[in-house]
Amino acid sequence: LDPGPVQLFPLVWVKPGETSAREVCARLKRGAVGLKLHPAIDSYRADDPEIDRYLDVASDFGCPVACHTAPGNCDPDRIRRLAERFPWAPVVMYHTFLGPDEGRWRAAMHVREQPNLYLETSWCGWRVVAQLVKQVGAERVMFGSDAAADGPHHYDRNPPNVEGRETYKEGLLSLVKAIGRRNARQVMANTARHVFGLDRRAGNSPVS
Repeated sequence: LDPGPVQLFPLVWVKPGETSAREVCARLKRGAVGLKLHPAIDSYRADDPEIDRYLDVASDFGCPVACHTAPGNCDPDRIRRLAERFPWAPVVMYHTFLGPDEGRWRAAMHVREQPNLYLETSWCGWRVVAQLVKQVGAERVMFGSDAAADGPHHYDRNPPNVEGRETYKEGLLSLVKAIGRRNARQVMANTARHVFGLDRRAGNSPVS
């Protein structure tokens, strides 16, 4: 499988009270493919009405919103409430839930019930990812790795960096065996291509 040349597509990091809607529009016009919310770092609730003006912009541009997911301000319950207010904007739950498995299964439940929600899998072990695919379908799951965190050795870190017990390299091989090649292509490439509109921007076809 030849993925072709590597291409990077930026998101616009939005911080309520500091980032203007005008700046978001300008960056989307210059090639950004979506918005990034990090309620944990920026200290606001994921369902805060202050976010709505940015979701309005995302809706106007037809682009998705990616939100860090973890206990507290960015709990999946809050992100679901945000997604319910803007059902025409795809909302991606980064990490699915950066915490206990209970939160991940709640995130999966929300995805099953809310059509514009998607799961992203960075820092999830391959067994968890396989279960998520089984619960919500490969079309609602996208692979992620947070690869910028550890540099060039991120995928084969020693000691293991995924939940402290596996590497991405080992996990990906096991995941493909568990969910099959077709689902693996969907999770590792085509879901993100669809949600972020990358085929329109890059002139590529889905990985087959």
